[in-house]
Amino acid sequence: MSEDDSALFLASMQGVKPLKANNAVAPSQGGTSPEGQRRHQEALRRLALEKLSLELDDITPLAPQAVVSVKRQGVQGQVFKLFRQGKYEIQADLDLTGLSLARARELLFDFVINSQASGLRNLIVIHGTGVNSQPIPAKLKSYVAAWLAEIKVVQAFHSAPAAWGGAGAMMVMLAKSAQDKLDTAEQHHKGTHRWA
Repeated sequence: MSEDDSALFLASMQGVKPLKANNAVAPSQGGTSPEGQRRHQEALRRLALEKLSLELDDITPLAPQAVVSVKRQGVQGQVFKLFRQGKYEIQADLDLTGLSLARARELLFDFVINSQASGLRNLIVIHGTGVNSQPIPAKLKSYVAAWLAEIKVVQAFHSAPAAWGGAGAMMVMLAKSAQDKLDTAEQHHKGTHRWA
């Protein structure tokens, strides 16, 4: 540091007092408290919910009887075909009919996230056809489709077969939970050593 720099530094630090030792914050030794973890999870949930828009301009309006079919990359064609045909057992269902958009969004998000964490893979969401809904027909159906497309653990969704609600319900396929992925990896690992 040159003499000019030193003089400038000392001049700018004039009147600054060092912090007392008892003002320092000690880092946490045991990690986050349960209450801190709960608040963190709630903050993450709020952020995720905010990404699921309630604005009409952010959705693509669907016709009441339209068949919705969405598959993410990585879902095998044969698996999706069987899923579309309703060949997989529905493990849980959620009825959103008659709810406000804000409440429906919250319940849908929690249902999907909690189901996936519990190891469930195939769900059904009842939204109704909304023939007479305002300001657009199929309002809730349109929002449900838009929201499901934004939730990362959703691998695919498709309008239900007639016996399960037809155009008024959506079958939802979820990604494996972290525990299911671990179990599958362990099974494959054990299988590779069986013949060794």
